[in-house]
Amino acid sequence: MFIHGTGVREAAYATVLCRIREELSRLRPAVRVVPCFWGGEHGSVLNASGASIPSDYTGRAIEAGYGMASEIENDRVALWGLLEKDPLFELRLLATAMPDSVERPPWSEPPGQLLADQVGVLAQNETLARLLRETSSQEAFEAAVLTVLDSAAGMALLVHEPMLGSETRLALARALVATVLVSRDAELAMPLLLDGVHRDKLVAQIVAQLGGSDRGVGAIVSRVGLKLALRLGATRPIERRRAAIIEAVSPLAGDVMLYLARGQGIRDFIAREIAAAEGPVVCLAHSLGGVAAVDLFVSRHLPSIRLLITVASQAPYLYEINALPTLEFGQALPPSVPQWINIYDRRDLLGYAGEGVFPGRVEDRVVDNRVPFPRSHSAYFGNDDFYAILNEVLPWL
Repeated sequence: MFIHGTGVREAAYATVLCRIREELSRLRPAVRVVPCFWGGEHGSVLNASGASIPSDYTGRAIEAGYGMASEIENDRVALWGLLEKDPLFELRLLATAMPDSVERPPWSEPPGQLLADQVGVLAQNETLARLLRETSSQEAFEAAVLTVLDSAAGMALLVHEPMLGSETRLALARALVATVLVSRDAELAMPLLLDGVHRDKLVAQIVAQLGGSDRGVGAIVSRVGLKLALRLGATRPIERRRAAIIEAVSPLAGDVMLYLARGQGIRDFIAREIAAAEGPVVCLAHSLGGVAAVDLFVSRHLPSIRLLITVASQAPYLYEINALPTLEFGQALPPSVPQWINIYDRRDLLGYAGEGVFPGRVEDRVVDNRVPFPRSHSAYFGNDDFYAILNEVLPWL
């Protein structure tokens, strides 16, 4: 019996079920593969047609709050989204737009040296120091100065500083603040509590100290940064796409949340399908289906069950964090849970090992689907090694 995972609906389920039947008919023709498609009756849906999403369902921004932010504001937010992923990207882009070499007299001061000296003493400014103290980011800022100035992007930008002028200072300021944000996020293991207004105050103060103008800082992005943001399609505010995004991911995330909140209906559905099946039953359960199957067997004894095979299941992880609905951490698996084979791919970030948390009760089998995540989460069903394991562990009926 094939029990599917989260987000699967009828067409996708039929495709996987057909593949499993084809492979097992070749390896084990005596095995009959029967469906257990709970997603149709118990899968999550937007019951009010998306009324909870803060935008109309055509994807047009709501006429309130940041939904009506100006295009300049949207561009700035988009640019910071890129900077928080790669704080030096704007510096690299500016530097690469300049000639490879800059001729200068041998006795002259290296280009950008004055600017580098100014950056080096930024933290001594009391106004900037006060702004940094508000978020306990003084040490992170001092480290950011070294990181940016010592980077290839930073050094290249300083060389071309005479040709770039004020854009250099604005890009440097943003790179410094973005580096602080990324560093503090990692230290705190959560986003630093810094909104756009206070972030822009930091940028403006840095630009002012470097001899630039704070006029428009935080409201206007550099020409290059804006061009890149537009090229990457990042300037379309995510809130305008929120309805489409939620609709797309709702089955996937929604099934998980629905199961953890009200999973009894799914477990009862699986139990009914098992009871209706003829003869001994082996449950082949993928992803969330494996969680539901484990919970079901923990909570009740089903005499027809011969073997449980979980594939890319989160049941071991949920048990370890004490979130498995029917079994608290520290409690042993009851005898009602049958022999359990747990298959996972180390490249699959949603597949977990069971032997470490259920010693003596789970046998882990590792396969390599040879594809990156998230494709690795479903590629088992196209992997010959996976079917070789099934052929090995399935009872001979």
